[in-house]
Amino acid sequence: MTDLREFMRHVPQPVTVVTTFYEGQPHGMTVSSFTSVSLEPPTVLIALEKTTKTCVNVLKSGRFCVNLLSEKQGWVSDVFAYSPHEERFSKVKYELEDGFPVLKDVLGVLFCEVSGQVDSSTHLIIIGQVKRVKIFSEQLPLIYHMRRYGRPMALTV
Repeated sequence: MTDLREFMRHVPQPVTVVTTFYEGQPHGMTVSSFTSVSLEPPTVLIALEKTTKTCVNVLKSGRFCVNLLSEKQGWVSDVFAYSPHEERFSKVKYELEDGFPVLKDVLGVLFCEVSGQVDSSTHLIIIGQVKRVKIFSEQLPLIYHMRRYGRPMALTV
């Protein structure tokens, strides 16, 4: 639906890379469909296209990591959005932390266990219970707005 697509272009979205590790391989993709659901218990949701290797492996592993990109990491988003799946992790620096692929220089990371899913046409809404949070930096996050990467404006009081 082009009207919805046009409307959503006007909504600034945080840019994240969702990662998981399954059968000895890291998997990941750029995701802007991410939001918190509740604070008690701490819960988030992500929406992944069903046919992607990342979606399939998040479900198989039962866990995922949400890497929040900084304003300087548009190139990382592009790698995880456009590079062939098998090449993505060879183009970025990352560490395995408790079996989760954590990207270098991100603002923070949520470590989640899958607690539910909702089928929604071409996508799955995956609900994750947040088990651990790490914040690495107070830099500004990368946002996607009007088909471009940007940064949020600093608020003044």
